[in-house]
Amino acid sequence: MVTNATTHHTPLLTALEQLAPHNHLCSIYESAEEHFAVAIPFIRIGLERGEKCVYIADDGTEAVVREAMAAGGIDVERAIATDRLVLEKKEAVYLKRGSFDPEWMFTFWADAAAEAMRQGFAALRATGETEWVLRGAPGLERWVEYESRMTHILAQHNCYALCQYNGQLFPPELILDVIRTHPAVIYRGVVCRNMYYVPPDELLGPNQPAREVERLLTNIREREEVECTLRQQRDELQRNERLLRLVLDALPDGVAVVDRSGDIILSNPASQRIWSGSILSGRARYAGSKAWWHATGKRLAPEEWGSVRAFRNGETSVNEVLDIEAFDGVRKVIQNSAVPIRDPDGRITGAVIVNEDISARTTAERELSDSYNQMRALTGRLMRAQDEERRRIAQLLHETTAQDLAAVKMHLARLNRTASHLSDADRSALTESISLAEQAITAIRTLSYLLHPPFLDEAGLLSALRWYAAGFAERSGIKVDLELPASFERLPLDTETALFRIVQESLINIHRHAGSEIARIRLERDAETLVLEIEDRGHGIPRGSLKHLRRGGRGVGVGIAGISERIEQLGGRLEIDSSDHGTTVRTWLPLVKEAG
Repeated sequence: MVTNATTHHTPLLTALEQLAPHNHLCSIYESAEEHFAVAIPFIRIGLERGEKCVYIADDGTEAVVREAMAAGGIDVERAIATDRLVLEKKEAVYLKRGSFDPEWMFTFWADAAAEAMRQGFAALRATGETEWVLRGAPGLERWVEYESRMTHILAQHNCYALCQYNGQLFPPELILDVIRTHPAVIYRGVVCRNMYYVPPDELLGPNQPAREVERLLTNIREREEVECTLRQQRDELQRNERLLRLVLDALPDGVAVVDRSGDIILSNPASQRIWSGSILSGRARYAGSKAWWHATGKRLAPEEWGSVRAFRNGETSVNEVLDIEAFDGVRKVIQNSAVPIRDPDGRITGAVIVNEDISARTTAERELSDSYNQMRALTGRLMRAQDEERRRIAQLLHETTAQDLAAVKMHLARLNRTASHLSDADRSALTESISLAEQAITAIRTLSYLLHPPFLDEAGLLSALRWYAAGFAERSGIKVDLELPASFERLPLDTETALFRIVQESLINIHRHAGSEIARIRLERDAETLVLEIEDRGHGIPRGSLKHLRRGGRGVGVGIAGISERIEQLGGRLEIDSSDHGTTVRTWLPLVKEAG
């Protein structure tokens, strides 16, 4: 029998590749071309599979067979030299004993199959020409018996055979017997399961006509049952196809199915709208777009398309963004997915392609991104302007207002020393004014330092942090532990200012909200990254607010929002860990050297 259910729909080479040992086939041909179109691939496939192959040639055909094998891609001499191919004449096999003896032939094939297995071959594959049968030889009256029993013999050994018959030379009566004795027939390039095959016990046994009548009637009934089942399956298939079409027509996304050659065999209206009519149901070549670009802006060659990668290489691509110029010249942004289709044996037969036109969404996202970038740029300029304004106000308070108040204090002190005619009340007022001036000077200088400590410009970030931590601890009563490097290469002014503000705003948050008696500031850096960590031992950030912050929210407090914004401006990353035992604000910043 023919394994793997080969049918008349299966291409010849594929059907031959699906054959397995124990098959008994006949090839009925009408020309030399048709003859070798079956016989040579049959042998070549066996050689490629590591099987031992035997070809039995008729009188005077050995040279023609060698030439046909070579033309079919077989290295004949090498195959013979390595014992993978045996090219024999009929006298060395069928007529080795001077006459044709089926019993001896069955022994010959059993021994040959066993020898092939001992030699390490996967199986024995044999084919032979039969025109010599027409010329007569002793014992050939048992030829049909031999062919009939051969099926059972092959079933017992790791062997299969292809018998070759020239339909133009053999009489119809003998061809009819050939058909009856082979479970599979190859005719005009098609491998067919043979519904007219007659088992040996029926063909060779007694009461053959009666048993054949019974078999034919059984075949008629079984064929009708099969055709009824096929009609039911066809009706069910048509219902499923109508349902599939309804579903595809209703889908907003484009869906198309391509075969291995890239032809569109199915597409829905949404797909055709997306591609502006460039792909159609039926056999339409995949050539609708003028050009494809990936989201990176790189133009894609056809072999890089997701659909081509799917049906050629079995690759799956999901949500690949393509910028394409459709058939009508309109540029569109398509989100493309492609999945290979495989048959039950795992072979790729095509691909399913799903497309979504995301042009409008992409435009909206681009506009939103542009707006966000503009907002970030504006925020950055605003923060830099704010820092500059703080610096300017701090400098003005320190160098002008504080100096003016110091001068007022000096004048009041001199007046207090030299004015002997003042009453006790006036002198008391003068003394109080001097004290108020001293307090104002201290407050203004403190405010100036808080706005922008001069240490930050003069001595750098480390000095500014030490000064601010000491002042904060004195004002708040919160102990501040510092873990700072002993020395620190100066960073760009914007970066140092941002880091100082992050520490400042974090400590203010600890003082206002955490209820912690201690805070820790740790700063470390390597060649590429700086890490700043501020930790407390307070009651933590509420879970709802923390969850909102981790989703990118800005409604968790002005201080954290300011920290987050400053980190984004510097291209860094913020992480906040919080529990009932305290909160840690951790910042990573990339270090980029300023251009010289």
